[in-house]
Amino acid sequence: MSDDEPEVTATVVEGVRVVRAGGEFDPDEAETLSDALAVHRAGEALGVVLELSRVTFADSSFLHVLIDARLRHREAGVPLVLAAPDPLVLRLLEMTDTARVFTLAPTLGDALAAVRRAHSDGHPVR
Repeated sequence: MSDDEPEVTATVVEGVRVVRAGGEFDPDEAETLSDALAVHRAGEALGVVLELSRVTFADSSFLHVLIDARLRHREAGVPLVLAAPDPLVLRLLEMTDTARVFTLAPTLGDALAAVRRAHSDGHPVR
């Protein structure tokens, strides 16, 4: 895989579903990310972390996937945290004034801790 080819993987780390995204995402690839962020049945994981440190391009279709995933997870009561967003992704969120609606964590470890806290406190993350 080149650095620009989109890649989406999912694993479980410490009871939290971790989706890692990397490469370039445009409308053709956004569906792959959307599928990976589908809300799973309660009890399968404490929550979901989307690790974004290797995303090299993201447009409005990528942003739409993030917003849709946030809404679906919130409705299901499943915490969703964005971890280590690449500066490009962070800029997209800030320019569109959507950074404030997501729970952002600077590292994967911080994101895992945020999900565990939200799960144990019974308080959803943003």
